Parts: sequence; structure tokens; C-alpha cells
Amino acid sequence: MSRNKIPKLFDGSVNELTRPSRPKRKEERVKSVDLKKEKKQKTLYISLDINRKLIELYGEEGRRQSIIVEDAVNLYYYLKQALGEKKFDELMSAVRREDPEFLREYMEKFKL
Repeated sequence: MSRNKIPKLFDGSVNELTRPSRPKRKEERVKSVDLKKEKKQKTLYISLDINRKLIELYGEEGRRQSIIVEDAVNLYYYLKQALGEKKFDELMSAVRREDPEFLREYMEKFKL
């Protein structure tokens, strides 16, 4: 599976995935008419193939997020090592302002 392409789970609509109920007897139909007004719900039936694809998607997303977290931790650690405690604290206070323009101006001070 390619990283940038999400697999197509199914071609049809959600309504095509719902299984129709079996025909009811007349006595049950009279009772169920009132229940239909109270509660309207469809049950989604998922095939094993669709379930497998969903698990693959969740797994891929989990790996992607763990890579992002790992990169963030590495960036934090190595910036702190490279800048030293005082300059790193200054940088973090600039980041906390959540102002990209201010952060750009602040970063221009550093020689890379």
C-alpha cells in the first residue's frame, strides 16, 4: 500500500452495506410501527475484507503519528543540546507566542 494513497473501501453507498430485515408477521408489524417512530437506526455490516482494510488504515495512521512524535522528541532534544538551556528557553517562549512571523524574526538571529 502506498503511503499517499488511501485505499478505496467500497464503491457503493452506506445504504448498500445495510442488510434488509426479514419480513415480519402481521402481529409484529403492528407493534413495530410505533417503535419505528421512536427509534430509527441502521446497522452497518462490514465484510472481513473491509475490516482488514480498516485495520491497515489505522495501523498506517498509527505508524505515521509515532514517526511525527519521534521526530518532535528528537528535535526538542537536539535543539536543547545545540542551543544550551538559556537560549533554548528563549526559543520555547518565542514558540509559545504562536506567532509565526515573530518566530521567523527570532530564528533569523541564529546562524545555521
